[in-house]
Amino acid sequence: MEEVILPGILLTILIGIAYLTGRVADGVHDRALKRDESLLPRQVLDSGSNIPGDIKLHDTAMVTGKVVIAEDRFRNLLARLRIFVGGRLSAHEASITRAKREAMLRLRTNAKGASHIIGIRFDSAQLSRGMIEMIVSGTALYTDHRPKGGFPSALPDDGVNISHRNLLVEFLSASTAFLLICWGIYAASGLLVEWASHEISVEDEVAIWSQLEPELINHHRTADDRSLAENYLVDLINSIPKAALGPAAAYDFDVVIVPDPTPNAAALPGGLILVHAGMIDLVESENELLSILGHEIGHYNGRDHLEGLGREVVGVALSAMMFQTDAVLTTWIAGWPKLLTDLDYSRSQELDA
Repeated sequence: MEEVILPGILLTILIGIAYLTGRVADGVHDRALKRDESLLPRQVLDSGSNIPGDIKLHDTAMVTGKVVIAEDRFRNLLARLRIFVGGRLSAHEASITRAKREAMLRLRTNAKGASHIIGIRFDSAQLSRGMIEMIVSGTALYTDHRPKGGFPSALPDDGVNISHRNLLVEFLSASTAFLLICWGIYAASGLLVEWASHEISVEDEVAIWSQLEPELINHHRTADDRSLAENYLVDLINSIPKAALGPAAAYDFDVVIVPDPTPNAAALPGGLILVHAGMIDLVESENELLSILGHEIGHYNGRDHLEGLGREVVGVALSAMMFQTDAVLTTWIAGWPKLLTDLDYSRSQELDA
């Protein structure tokens, strides 16, 4: 239980820190924008390209404003949840609008002497590490006409294009939907994995896994390839009557002693049993060794090794879907041999074995 609770608490703390720091930064930026916008002179802002006919034009200039949007971890997490569960992707709407306002502020600062700015266009460019550059350009018109009105914070506004729903409420809604979907997928896939693990023949299992990691799963080892202790353990298994082995009698078992002081043993696909040196050091009789080996053989009869691996595959697939990246799959594939040795079985599986 601690393996679930402690990471959960740590994850909650990290999400909370990301939320608080992001909202503090948002508030500071919003107040700075309002202050700086209020100091700008009145200007007529227009996305059209027509020059007003009632002005006397002295000069024109191309002006631009640029700003880089930094990555907001909390909004990114919320966006990924929404991509997974569906719904309005509103996490970055307020950030994008503030970025447009900041870019407009810089554009207008570059054209302080202009009475009009026309042909306003927004563009963006993807930068590295989740950053985006917002660019706004336009044509500044320098005239003898200073507008009395104007739009001190116009283009863009914060109207219907922005969701005003609280980010925490949005996060709780999206994360609840995500957990329900994942639970449903995991439960349904668990039934499918259980069915599939009993449908795969021993021959197919051996053929598949011997191709994945020949150095780890090698069913062509002879007595000369094994150590004296490994041959002894294999002989112990072979001394068990076939009838007592049950369905596991179809396996051609091999045993590898792992130089690890942790008292543990593992049943890998294809009939390969790993026994840690720390486990052997604790054994005081041949009967205890038979009990350990028999327990691992029991996992083969229950197909627990395939069920556990299948559930791990489902978990990795869900993670890859959530984070929209192949890196999760690549990392898992690179480290799957260690994962096999670390597979945990449920209490009922251990009791059945």
